[in-house]
Amino acid sequence: MGTVKVTIGVGDPQGRLFEDVEVTVDTGSTFTAVPRELLQRLGVPVERSAQSELADGSVVAVEIGRTVIRLEGQEFPTPVIFGEESEPSLLGVVTLEDALLAVDPVGGRLIPVNVLRL
Repeated sequence: MGTVKVTIGVGDPQGRLFEDVEVTVDTGSTFTAVPRELLQRLGVPVERSAQSELADGSVVAVEIGRTVIRLEGQEFPTPVIFGEESEPSLLGVVTLEDALLAVDPVGGRLIPVNVLRL
């Protein structure tokens, strides 16, 4: 499977103002990561810090906030990592699951998932 990229709208915490960002869908990433400068411009506050393990195995401290994301016609709050300028913007699995979406490995796109009810 190749790289899947999508455009998301990153909103202010009230969901009134959005800016589009192209992100790489990363099913190995827990949270969505977008540029710190964008989140600060939109007024997204840092809520907490956490340790994050990178793909190369190194561990770094990250800051996490919560804001509204627009994805595939939906708007909903989700946690976001304040990414640094040198880091890629990523769409993580928490945001994918909140949107009830999954990655289609054959088509290289996002698809709706069925919600299991017992």
